[in-house]
Amino acid sequence: MFTQRAIFYPHKRNSDGSIDSICLTCFTTIASARTEDALLESDKRHICKPSALSQRTFNRKIPDGR
Repeated sequence: MFTQRAIFYPHKRNSDGSIDSICLTCFTTIASARTEDALLESDKRHICKPSALSQRTFNRKIPDGR
């Protein structure tokens, strides 16, 4: 049976007190805000656009490197 994992966007606190929400699939900072609650809507609306960096990461997971 196929089970889809929930999408998780870690939140990183910056030195100025703001908080960034980061997508672990495309390595994009989704949004910055003063509270974590303010980031939740941005997390829900995020649509990944894979970057060159994320493609390199996924390519390394393939056993023969292709």
